[in-house]
Amino acid sequence: MPQKVYNNVEGHRLIDNKRTVEDVTKIDLPEVKHPTTTISAAGMAMDVDMPNTTHLEAMEFGVGHNNGVNCKYLADPGKHLIEVRTVRQRYNVAKGEIEHESVKFRITGVHVSTQKGSIEMGNPYGSTDKYSVLRYEEEIDGKVVTIADATAGLIRYNGVDCTSVVENMLN
Repeated sequence: MPQKVYNNVEGHRLIDNKRTVEDVTKIDLPEVKHPTTTISAAGMAMDVDMPNTTHLEAMEFGVGHNNGVNCKYLADPGKHLIEVRTVRQRYNVAKGEIEHESVKFRITGVHVSTQKGSIEMGNPYGSTDKYSVLRYEEEIDGKVVTIADATAGLIRYNGVDCTSVVENMLN
């Protein structure tokens, strides 16, 4: 019997440069996207966009908040070491059980912009801060599943290094 699992975020916490940030309303994780080259050859029924699995396009990370405790530091110029901690409630259909798992995202980014939001009567005054990602790491239940580090030249999925394959073949 196939195992279906449904995940819902039950809670989250954001830490920026060792400060817990309160009243975070939304976290926009980066799109992890490989650049592609279009292959178009005679006899092919369609073009194919072939991804370069040893490289990633630039990534952006966003934090939406209501200007709560420590939110003012999110707009500081320069580098930010951000950790997002989440707890997901899992409903395992096959077992009929409710479980929980920890998911953490560690992002090193440089502040790019602050969208100051809208002022509306009766609503909180929110902002969104955006960062250019230098390093992205995802951990599920203590196991690192994704690392993309621009300065170290590293892309790793589930323990497999995707960036050294070319260099290893050239040796």
